[in-house]
Amino acid sequence: MSTAILLVLLVAAIVALVMLALRYRQLDRDVERILSRLEIASQSKVASRALYRGVRGLERRLEDAEQATNRLRSAAERTDVGVLISDAAGEIVYANPAARAVMEGNLGDAVAATRIVSLLERVQATGIEEDVDLDLYTPVRRVVRLRAVPIVEGAGAEESDGAVGYIMDLSSIRRVEAMRSDFLTNAGHEMKTPLGALSVLAETIADTDDPETRRRLAERLRSEARRMANVVDDILALADIESIETPFAPVRVGAVVEDAIERVAVLADEVGGRVLATGNGLATIVNGNRNQLVSAIVNLLDNALKHSGSAADRSVEVDVRRQDDQVSIAVRDHGVGIPAAHLERVFERFYRVDRGRDRTAGGTGLGLAIVNNVARTHGGSISVESVPAEGSVFTMLLPLSKE
Repeated sequence: MSTAILLVLLVAAIVALVMLALRYRQLDRDVERILSRLEIASQSKVASRALYRGVRGLERRLEDAEQATNRLRSAAERTDVGVLISDAAGEIVYANPAARAVMEGNLGDAVAATRIVSLLERVQATGIEEDVDLDLYTPVRRVVRLRAVPIVEGAGAEESDGAVGYIMDLSSIRRVEAMRSDFLTNAGHEMKTPLGALSVLAETIADTDDPETRRRLAERLRSEARRMANVVDDILALADIESIETPFAPVRVGAVVEDAIERVAVLADEVGGRVLATGNGLATIVNGNRNQLVSAIVNLLDNALKHSGSAADRSVEVDVRRQDDQVSIAVRDHGVGIPAAHLERVFERFYRVDRGRDRTAGGTGLGLAIVNNVARTHGGSISVESVPAEGSVFTMLLPLSKE
């Protein structure tokens, strides 16, 4: 590059720097003129600039606070818990969608709405947080917890600046707690009965010297021990089914049915029955846990065979059919049937239609509950149709594999 060109570039750079310096001097004079017009007590440029920096800092903090508020509002808008905020005058200044649904809801919700407003007013006056549980007897019984917390600025403040109210629906939690309590009570009862029998039988065996009596009591002892073992096995099966981490894989329905039929073969011989598999869905594939599916069908077959023991036709049919994107597995027996009043409860844990008959047959009361849980775990359903003295049909629907 020639010296002349370098000289031209140098001059241009100097001119640009000079013009930039002049521009900054003009800006400085403008700032000086503006500051001179402000009536600031100190008349100090340093103080004015500090004030400017303070204002800018306040603006940034306000922006951060606004962002934090928006995040909190977004979270409150999406939660199922109702959130209300009242100001110092007792007026509701915010209510998220869940809270608005209660405040504008039906008769049961109106009771909750009235109580939460009253609770907010009382908490704001006393400065002490409170909570209360309400039973709402709407078409479906619900349990709602109301909680109110005062808003107090500063540790030494005597008056609250408002209150925050929370509305939480505890219905599902209460149902789970009731189911757990019933389960533990029933499980304890089912375990206590064979344990008591084992104790009595052991004492009787110890007090007798007759070989035939000992043999008969030993057989009963074995039977009660087997019964208790069955209860434990079914409880463990339920725990496994309800496990969150259940491995699924493609499973052929026909193979599951064949395995289940093989497992109940001994029982079928004992009651003089037979199990037949039919239908066009045996080759279909479902995505699931093979062991759980086999266990469910075994329980259906076991239930059908035990309740067909005194019927003229002791056969049990397993009809497997494809229905669009589902497969239907229907287990039909020709036994005693189930009265209509019991149909809605047969899938409950430890529920028995005929307790005496079921205990004689060796049932634990958990078989159909296991079937119900397996069906739900696999995204399906279970239903029953029955006519007393004619028999029952249990139908499990499972979604077909998409692979």
